[in-house]
Amino acid sequence: MTIGEMLAATVPMARTLNLEFVETTSDKVVVALPDQGDYHDHVGGPHAGA
Repeated sequence: MTIGEMLAATVPMARTLNLEFVETTSDKVVVALPDQGDYHDHVGGPHAGA
């Protein structure tokens, strides 16, 4: 199991936001947050909490 898979399995918000762990090493983590209309703010962009 990868670090990204472990985070998705244990951190509910990672699943809720559909985070994609693109790269995970001991020095670097790259996470993609897909654009989802349900998480947009009042002006149409990604909500700061997301």
